Order: sequence, then structure tokens, then C-alpha cells
Amino acid sequence: MNDYITETKRMFYKHEVSRGLACNTYSMHTHNCYELIYFISGNATHVIEDRKYKLKSGDLILIRPFRYHFIQIDAPEDYERYDILFDANKHKVESALLMPDNMEVVNVKGNAIVSDIFKKLDLYRETCDNGTFEKLLSNLLSELFYNIHLFSLPAQKEGSALSPVVSNALQYINNELCTLEGIKDIASHLFVSESYLFRRFKKELHRTPKEYIREKRLLLAREMITGGERPIDVAVRCGFSDYTTFYRNYKTFFGCLPSESYKEQ
Repeated sequence: MNDYITETKRMFYKHEVSRGLACNTYSMHTHNCYELIYFISGNATHVIEDRKYKLKSGDLILIRPFRYHFIQIDAPEDYERYDILFDANKHKVESALLMPDNMEVVNVKGNAIVSDIFKKLDLYRETCDNGTFEKLLSNLLSELFYNIHLFSLPAQKEGSALSPVVSNALQYINNELCTLEGIKDIASHLFVSESYLFRRFKKELHRTPKEYIREKRLLLAREMITGGERPIDVAVRCGFSDYTTFYRNYKTFFGCLPSESYKEQ
């Protein structure tokens, strides 16, 4: 594996070149920031919530905050991609420049400016300190999205849906996130057994329904707390049975206490 990685508190950059990756190399996860992936080569599918995209060289993938996703390696071929996590506000990327909300994957193969931007990132990563690199990354991200808009938006890739039971389960969970009692509610709503729903989640999302619900609630809770609401009030509103459970899960998931997120204001 040949990786070039830069990570600070506000950004993450990685150029990954790998061989013989296992199918389960990447697990489902989410971020409270944007993630941009530029896919160079490999045999892989990207799953974003209930949509999946078979990737081709030149695909540019924009994952929005709080969207669950993972890359599924379909065969152990040589694999290469660029991966950038960024905060649109802190990195001064205008929201109007980002791809439309209903667009997650576009193909930019043949766009010399886009490929040149990523080559520049490799050069700057090798020659600059983190602070300088972060400033250059901010500028190049803006240039990248400006380029896509100025020279006509590339054709959108249409994703295919996951199985109907998982797609419907995700929709129901996100609509009833804070009031769900558990997997029993979802299974009853979909007229399937709890064991069947559990198996489908594990197979298609690499997550159990309970894990998905808990982590979605935690993400919502953090958004509310950083928005100025008291952690003890947020815990109840987000469906946690007691504050101790919420406190423990929050600390494990985010690596900080709820009160520390509240102090960010």
C-alpha cells in the first residue's frame, strides 16, 4: 500500500494505492463534514445510504455530512483513489459550488483540469507543511468545483437501490428516528421478521439496525448540542432511554464528552 496522508483537526487528505484488498476492507461509516473521493482504478461499488454506484475510472463522489457510506471491493484488483474530508465553511467552499443535492456521483474522466488539481495536491503534500497544505487545499477545492460548474456539469451517474426491505427500513428509520422502540417496530412496519431484517442489514450495510439507529441519533444529538442545546435535553429528544446511556455512547462514538461539544459555542 502506498499512501500519502495529511490530517489535521479540520481536514484529511489521502492518496491511496493498494493491491489485493479484501471485499470487507472498508466498513460503513459517516462524518459530520463533506467527503470527496476521486476514483482512479479498481473493481468497486460505493454504497451511500440506500443507493449503490458501480465505480468507473474518473468518478467523482461527493458524500454529504451525516450520510452513511462505504466502498465495497468487488474483486481484488489494483485500487487507487484520492480521499478528502473537508468542512465547507472552514475551507471556504461556497455551498452554491457543490454538486446539487440530488447528485452524488459524476464522471470527470478526460477533464485535464480536474486531474491536474489532484496531481498538484500530491506535489504540495510532499513539499509543504500542514498549515500551508491546508490553505492550498482550500483553494484547489474551490477551483475544482468552479471548473465543474463553468465547463458544464458532467453527466450524473444513476445509482441502483439496495434491496426493497433495506431501502424501506432506512426510510422508516430516518422518518421515525427519535421515537423508534427498536428493530421490532421496523420489522412490524415492513411485515418481515426481526431476524430477516437483521440479516439483510448486515449483508448490505455491514451494520445492524440497532447500530445504525444509535449512530444516527448520536449524529443528530451532536448537531443539536453544537447548535446550543443542553446535552441533557438533547438526550431525551433523540430517543435515548437515560442520560447515562447517552453519555457513554456519545463519548465512545465521538471521543469527547457531550459537554465538550456544547462548549464549542
